[in-house]
Amino acid sequence: MMRIFFERTGGFAGMRFAATIEVDKLPEADAHTLRNLVDEADFFDLPEKVLKYAVPDEFLYTITIETDKKRHTLHTSDSAATDDLRALLDELSRRARAQRR
Repeated sequence: MMRIFFERTGGFAGMRFAATIEVDKLPEADAHTLRNLVDEADFFDLPEKVLKYAVPDEFLYTITIETDKKRHTLHTSDSAATDDLRALLDELSRRARAQRR
């Protein structure tokens, strides 16, 4: 079981959007992609806050991922995200936008 709670706030317009993604209910290829992105970002080994300095109008993210055995929450921003974490943020942002339609 993997469930992802995703929230993005900020930006020039200060907009917020959020999504809950039930990874196990996705098509197999999509679920595989998300699990790989979580693994590549070393999500469960990251500290709770991965933030650098405040940048005006940047996006801020809160991600909580639950599995059968663990739960971890991460707070980060565009300027602080590593390339691997950025790939996960981009995919989660895309999926959150799709859920809003």
